[in-house]
Amino acid sequence: MIDATGKEYVEANNFVSNNADYPIDKYFSICDVEKFLDFKYFVEQVNKRTEWQYGLTDKYEYTEYALNPDTEYFHPMITCDDRMVYIMKNIVSLPDEKLSIHNKIGNTIISHFYGARGIHHIATRNNDPQTAHVDFENYFTSDERTRVRKNLELAASIKLPIYGSTELRTSLFGAANKYQLQRFGPTADKVHPGNIMDWVAGLGERGFFEQMQESNAASDTFKILTQIDGIGSYYGYHCTTSNSVNPKLDWDNDENFVKPGPGAQYTLKLLFPKASSKEITNGDLVVWFRHNQKFFGFGDIKIHEHFHNVLDHNNNKILSKDQTEMMTYGSEVGMCQYGIFCKIRNDTKAIDRRKVSRLGNIDIEKELYKAEQLVYNKQNTATLDSFF
Repeated sequence: MIDATGKEYVEANNFVSNNADYPIDKYFSICDVEKFLDFKYFVEQVNKRTEWQYGLTDKYEYTEYALNPDTEYFHPMITCDDRMVYIMKNIVSLPDEKLSIHNKIGNTIISHFYGARGIHHIATRNNDPQTAHVDFENYFTSDERTRVRKNLELAASIKLPIYGSTELRTSLFGAANKYQLQRFGPTADKVHPGNIMDWVAGLGERGFFEQMQESNAASDTFKILTQIDGIGSYYGYHCTTSNSVNPKLDWDNDENFVKPGPGAQYTLKLLFPKASSKEITNGDLVVWFRHNQKFFGFGDIKIHEHFHNVLDHNNNKILSKDQTEMMTYGSEVGMCQYGIFCKIRNDTKAIDRRKVSRLGNIDIEKELYKAEQLVYNKQNTATLDSFF
């Protein structure tokens, strides 16, 4: 077989895809094999770095500054992504009597819609990840809304990270602020950090969480989500995959369905230089790669046993399928991250800016209490000043 660059690969003639609907010859003539090998190099380095960061290997060596330990890339394995692991361990795998399915979906959604790793701790002013959950079932009928909005406001005042820094949220802000105005009228605060939280709670009220529970395919869940004003293909797909780790929901992260985001589409143009725009946008190329990845050497990337699955509170596997290779979702994530790597590869300043918003070892309860006291003192000082 001959790839897009005109180079012949005889070994491709005998390669058997692991899915009959995606044979190796389907898109081989429009792909650049050498670029795929560079993609494999990137994923392998990220994988080695992750193993080192988890203490599973003694050292991590890199030759390119863009692959240094402090420059952030999301790992293509869902079991290596700290946000996904947080959702699995602290939200979706909890017993229903501790956290309802409605609240599991709501708390999963805000993890990505806000993006900062400590959003649950901040919103609830709770350091315990096992109980730091927003009550979406009673959000508007109890003091939950007041509590959450106050905590987010305090966090913003002392510049604690609320939103992730690697994604645009323009559409989410627009929909949340519009919802705020519709529900609370012209006096509504249209720039409050709690507006996305209100909006998500409103989606639960309108029955979207129940529709997600009834879905039995990732593609159907995507359709449910993208009918909502403000949720486009990117957040619709990633909200679908975020919820795919929930054992109570009937779809997973390895279905033959994917909506490549802007980063992945950039990479697809590198990997498939002769592909048409239609082929890039329908996700077929990502799925084709997922089922033919071993031809490009991805089978040589050893996934440590520690990352094959995530265990719940009873030491049972949370995911129905062990993650021993790049799944469909991971293939899209890997392409997105490789695109970032290609863009910043030779740009030291851009490399140093590539960070994810994390709280580190901050005591949220203590910091928000201090912020609250600061506000209280300022208000009292102003009152005394006006009195005198």
